[in-house]
Amino acid sequence: MPDRQTQFWDLATWAEDTSPLYAYLCREAAADDAVLDLASAVPEGRQAPHLLLAAVHYLLDRNPDHRLAQYYPSIVADSREPDDECFPAFREFCLDHADDIRPLLRTRRTQTNAVRRSAVLYPAIAQVARAADGPLALVELGPSAGLNLLFDRYRYDYDGHVVGNSDSPVTIESSVRRGDPPLPETPPVIRSRVGIDRNPLDVTDAADRDWLRALIWPEHEDRRAVLDSALAVARDDPPELIEGDMLDDLPAVLDGLPTDVSVCVVNTLVLYQVPEQLSEALSTFLEDRMTQRPLHWLTGQPDLSGGESVGLDWKRRTDDGIQTTHLVDYEPHGAWLSWLP
Repeated sequence: MPDRQTQFWDLATWAEDTSPLYAYLCREAAADDAVLDLASAVPEGRQAPHLLLAAVHYLLDRNPDHRLAQYYPSIVADSREPDDECFPAFREFCLDHADDIRPLLRTRRTQTNAVRRSAVLYPAIAQVARAADGPLALVELGPSAGLNLLFDRYRYDYDGHVVGNSDSPVTIESSVRRGDPPLPETPPVIRSRVGIDRNPLDVTDAADRDWLRALIWPEHEDRRAVLDSALAVARDDPPELIEGDMLDDLPAVLDGLPTDVSVCVVNTLVLYQVPEQLSEALSTFLEDRMTQRPLHWLTGQPDLSGGESVGLDWKRRTDDGIQTTHLVDYEPHGAWLSWLP
């Protein structure tokens, strides 16, 4: 993994078009020894810039009178653009609140629950349900707070074509750039749903909800609004989340599912965060399970170096063996999708 300074430079480049504030802060932080030293509290293998920015966002929301808050549109209505006073305010906040920031850096993770990504899962799971010709048992690996496990409780607007749960208070907008994805008027039937995560977030816990909000970049008001409405839905009937390892604990989870339905295992942006050997072991295990019962695997690609989009593959067993179909490319937060089959 790149060193801390390089991580900040990389995120500055990534954020340039979508978060001028974070792009600016990352560029400045990459050259500041005190901020880099604070970021060293992040355990190896995790992204220090993302966690530091989220920790500051989390604490700043509790300290809205600090001068740094003027630059956060998520906190003040009429925010300032980054200027010469912005990074000094950020640095000051970091150092003044270092004792509160360090525990967050050590214990929290980058677990952005991108609810809009459900707009990609809706047609993908519909494709699986069509092939299975019946209800599904849904299992998500790395679900964070499990909001995408509840994809069938949301309404979707694809360029004016509205589908999904018509009574939902959550409307997710996405654009179809290419292809003809299956968009049934009503959601696929889900018999059971469960997620496995090393550190699942509890939608009924205020601190966990605030952490999810803090992970959303300050300028992304639409994402924050969708998150808040999805959290309200989830709190009424939270998804079942199991704290555990997605490989070690998956066998027991699969064994506990209803036996009269097909299984759909889902992971979107998870595999890029795990060692290659674990990803390969997971693939071997699931392909073996496909020989024992109807099981479909919607899996995100482990390599995120392809540019502005990421992909989702559909793996299942056919008479000709294991078949893989690259279903869809999409903007990482679900703002648009290109359907490929």
